[in-house]
Amino acid sequence: MLFRVTNAKGATMGQQRQTDLARVLFPVEKRPIYVFDGRTYREEKRFHAIVDVEKNHTFAVVSKDYHLVTNREAFELGRLFFRHVFSAATADDMEIFNIIQPATRSFCHIDFLHKARALVIQKGDTWFPYLRVTNSYNRTKPLCFDIGFCRAICTNGMIFGKQNVVLRYYHTREHITLSPILEVEANRLKKMEADFIGHMHRLREVDIPKENMFALACKAFGITITAEDLCKPQRRQRLLGLRDEIHRLADKYFAEMGGNGYAAINVLTDFATRPGAYTPQKSMIHSLQKRCGDWLVGFLEAVNTRPFNLQEYLGGSLEAANILA
Repeated sequence: MLFRVTNAKGATMGQQRQTDLARVLFPVEKRPIYVFDGRTYREEKRFHAIVDVEKNHTFAVVSKDYHLVTNREAFELGRLFFRHVFSAATADDMEIFNIIQPATRSFCHIDFLHKARALVIQKGDTWFPYLRVTNSYNRTKPLCFDIGFCRAICTNGMIFGKQNVVLRYYHTREHITLSPILEVEANRLKKMEADFIGHMHRLREVDIPKENMFALACKAFGITITAEDLCKPQRRQRLLGLRDEIHRLADKYFAEMGGNGYAAINVLTDFATRPGAYTPQKSMIHSLQKRCGDWLVGFLEAVNTRPFNLQEYLGGSLEAANILA
């Protein structure tokens, strides 16, 4: 394995990455459905069931036009897309960096890391591009391929902007068409990498006081807080856990990097990658990491529109954060 999640003293921390591909390659079938008409069972030809064969568990009932894409097929497509996006003759430089899958096994994210492609922000601070393959068996997510970036020292990750979706395939189509990958320009990844490095350097130039980090996190992740939330014990406890975790991460990164936007993006991506303090649902990791990428682009657009005032930018998120102060 290429990386460990470590603290400053080298101790393993946070959740461990999962790289065992066998966890997601269990057998799945599309099976007929039978209904009882009062006397006997007859096949309902308009629908099928998507079934986990090992657990005999039904993920979803789908229409007859639904096209089942197994995780194995998604993985093989990922290998193909990896070679195309990263301009690699083979997949030898591809590493399974992380696999996200809930206990229900209803969906998975498989992250392919390019081991030989390092983006050096500064000495000792390196990021890597990765390709995320998403597939689901319960109709909640289309088969999707996204480009992201992760930080080597701590594995913080983000999905870098909506424009970097390589392909999104909905299971209502009979066949997967590979033509969209031909539309990806050969120099597209290089431009994305150059943009990413430029964004990271620009963030270092933007002053952000540590005391505003919780409000900024609320804005980035679209979290709203009202006075009524404090009257709901579970909601209040969840928000307090979020606040305390953001404060903990801010103490860590702002001490290491200073009070700037680069420290802020590391707080956001660390939380998005390990959001257990706010939600145990693994389905949230992808959306939180996408929000990090969207925030990065939107924030720098706001910063580059002079004059920039952080308090005005935070707006209602600052008021929301103060409710928990």
